[in-house]
Amino acid sequence: MELKLSREKLRFERLAAAGEDQVSIEGEATLPGSMRDAVTVLSVQAQTHLTGVQAGVGEGAVRGRVCFQVLYTQGDLTRVRALETACDFEHRLEMPGVTPEMRLTACAAVQETQGVASSGRMMLRALVGIQTEAFEMMQKELVTDVQVEGEETGLQMREQTVTYCCHDALGEDHTLVREEFELPARLEVGDVLSATGIASVDEMTGGAGRVGISGIIEVRVLHRPLEPGGALVMTSHELPYELSIDATLPEGAQVHAEAEVIDVMADSAATDKRRILRVEAEVNVRLSQCMQHDVMLMEDLYSLTGPELVPVREQFDVHTFEESADVRESTRIQLTLPKDAPPIETALAAFVQPTVTAVKPAGRRLDAEGVMAATLLYRPVDSDIPYAVHTREPFAMTFPVEAGEGVKAQAYAIEASPGPTTSDRAEIRCVIGLHAVQHGIRRVTGVSDVEVRPAAEQAHGFVLVWPERGETRWQTARRLRVAEDSLLPAGKSALLAFRK
Repeated sequence: MELKLSREKLRFERLAAAGEDQVSIEGEATLPGSMRDAVTVLSVQAQTHLTGVQAGVGEGAVRGRVCFQVLYTQGDLTRVRALETACDFEHRLEMPGVTPEMRLTACAAVQETQGVASSGRMMLRALVGIQTEAFEMMQKELVTDVQVEGEETGLQMREQTVTYCCHDALGEDHTLVREEFELPARLEVGDVLSATGIASVDEMTGGAGRVGISGIIEVRVLHRPLEPGGALVMTSHELPYELSIDATLPEGAQVHAEAEVIDVMADSAATDKRRILRVEAEVNVRLSQCMQHDVMLMEDLYSLTGPELVPVREQFDVHTFEESADVRESTRIQLTLPKDAPPIETALAAFVQPTVTAVKPAGRRLDAEGVMAATLLYRPVDSDIPYAVHTREPFAMTFPVEAGEGVKAQAYAIEASPGPTTSDRAEIRCVIGLHAVQHGIRRVTGVSDVEVRPAAEQAHGFVLVWPERGETRWQTARRLRVAEDSLLPAGKSALLAFRK
């Protein structure tokens, strides 16, 4: 008997390692004015974005930038001032088993911020959570078909369809968008304090070697009140953007476009009857694809007669798909003042920073739990000096995301505003965004070789057998060396077969 094995060399991508870490990013800025002026830090908010990721030997390296926005008072304690500064960072995470040839992905979110003023300088700190995943491209030579020449063996084969995907980065580009908006007089707003933005992708078009991407940048601008002592005003504005990237999209590829706001600048100027807001936002778009492939592989085989054919099996994980989603939901936080805090007269502004600690898929939704850092800025009773209260509260939210086990998620604040208040408590209404990422992983058993062994002696004729618990019909037929379709029910879970 001579075996002829058909083999195929296949390249699979597998999830080799995943890591999660926290890094403390520190920055500082010089405060204007005299170093002798009393300074009170009211709020510190921050956003982060990654500029590069790279796999190393047993580690992953990420580079990024943290942009701080600080509200404070200095000298004149009734006047809220704003400060913005940015600092670059580089962090290395321990990832055993990672090599430089692997593809590394990462995402980051600010989880906590602090600010302290001293000697004319503002010392800032942000705690950034970083999630990383490393993928390895492996090559396997597997058996796809077996032919037996010579004697008749009654070869029985079982095949399987394996779906796997390979990821490719198609490129990235950035663009700068400028717009002007008229602010209604009824808002009674003054100068701009700070501005933040998030970007989304609405449409992708491909052709002639280029991919066109269009979307919306949502910018939220915080304004100083026109009249002293009034509430800060947050306005929202949409800036459409368009850009194109040199790339060709294969048919059937899963294409992902990730848009991220790099920088936002806003300023306003008053005219005789109105105030004009000028906004400038820079957005960066990364384009990638996940191409799925289907391949027929040998799963198992055996012979009915003659020498015994034993497959040499090999198990490995295959990356089958990758999906990401950005969704948002609203929630409310009840904030109670500490006993030593002055009572509330007017709520001025509110800020939140969510940190997800656990996610649980539930059908077409994703339940998330975490901790919400909240800041309430208000004017106390009988005082014109703004006061800030900081607290951390647990939260539970449900997002419209369909996912399975193994999904990873990071939350970020989109909008927050103070709601109804009493003298000792307030409500913060906020919109929270969730970035969820999931990778499909399948354990595959392939056949790398086939061994020929002498057959053990077996009785011939009718065989009555009770399959072992959990044993499939194929496994029962393989154990008896009979065709699967020859197994007949014999009552009470028994099977009857005729063995030649």
